[in-house]
Amino acid sequence: MGAMALDQFVHKHNQFAKAMRKADPSIILIGSGAMPDAMTCSGESMKRTGKIITEYLGPADWTGGLFTHCLDDMDMISEHFYTYSGQRFDAETGKQVPLDPGEPLVEWMRRPANHVKVKAEAYRDYLELIPGLRERKIPIVLAEWAYSRIPPNSYRVVPAYAWVFHEMFRHSELYQMANFTFVTSLLSMNRTDAVFNPAGLLFKLYSEHFGTVPVLVSGNAPQTASTYGPGGQDPEINAGSPTFPLDVAAALTEDGTALTLAVINPTENRETIRLDIQGVNLTGGGILWRMAPDRLDAEIILGKDPEVQLEREELQGVPVEPAFAPFSVSLYRLEMEQSSRLE
Repeated sequence: MGAMALDQFVHKHNQFAKAMRKADPSIILIGSGAMPDAMTCSGESMKRTGKIITEYLGPADWTGGLFTHCLDDMDMISEHFYTYSGQRFDAETGKQVPLDPGEPLVEWMRRPANHVKVKAEAYRDYLELIPGLRERKIPIVLAEWAYSRIPPNSYRVVPAYAWVFHEMFRHSELYQMANFTFVTSLLSMNRTDAVFNPAGLLFKLYSEHFGTVPVLVSGNAPQTASTYGPGGQDPEINAGSPTFPLDVAAALTEDGTALTLAVINPTENRETIRLDIQGVNLTGGGILWRMAPDRLDAEIILGKDPEVQLEREELQGVPVEPAFAPFSVSLYRLEMEQSSRLE
C-alpha cells in the first residue's frame, strides 16, 4: 500500500493483526514502531509537521499512535537506531553535524547506549500519557541497531557495543529482544574461511558467560546530564551505571551458582573501582575474561596475527579494588557458596 499517514497506518495494522490472529491465535505480533527519537532524527517529524522535535502523541509520533490505537492488536513494538561515527544529530538545526574533534572518547563510546536510554525515557513518558499501556505493557524489540561507518574489523566499536548490552540489561523489563543489523560485520572472512573479529568476540563473550538474572548495581558516581541537552538522540541523563566513568552491569547465572560482573572502561585512562558485593557469599574462585588491546584501532584480520585477544585469567580471590586498562571490557564470573545460591 506504500507510504501512509499514521492515522491510516493504525487502521491497516489492526486489520492485518485481526486477520493473522484469526488464522493463528498463538502468534506473537510485533508492531512497527518509531519513537520520537527516530522520527526526529530521520527528519520525518519535519516532513509531517514542520517541527524538528516530535511531539508526544502528535501526528509524527508513530509509536505513540500505535500505543494509543493498537494496544489490543500487538504483543511487542519494534524500534531501531543507527549511530553514525563522526557525526551527531543536532536538535536545534535538525541536521547531522560533525563531532567536535576534541570530544572525549567516553562521549563517542556511549552514543549508541544513549539511543537505548532515550527510548527507555520515552517509554516512561508513554506510561504517564497512555493509561492503557500501564495495564498492558508492550515490551520493545530493538529490531535494528548498529554503529555505522567504522572499519569492520576494528576494536574501536567493542566498548561501545558492550555499553549497548549493559543499557539493555538495565532495562530488561522493557528490552526483551534485540537484533544486531550488521551480523556479518562480526566476522573477518574471505571466500572460504572466517574468524570472529573483535566485535564478534564480544558478542560471543557475553552470550556464553554473562548471567541472565539481573542484579542491581549502585554507586556514588552518577552519570552526567546529556552533553547536548535532551532531544532527538540524546537522553536527559547519559546512559550508564552510577559508577562514572566506568560502566558496570551484573547478573546471576541461570543456575544460580555464580555472579557475573561486567566492567567497561570507555576512557583513554586507567581507571579503578572499589567493589562492595552484598547479598551473596562468594567462594573466592572465579574467572576473568578481558579484552584490552594496546590501541583502539587494533584488528583481527583473517590470515594475520590477531591484534586483539580474549584473555582468560583464573581468580584466586574476590576483586576488591581492580584496575581497568583504557578502553577495555572485562567480564568476571565469581563462584557463589552453596548457601547463597538461588533455588
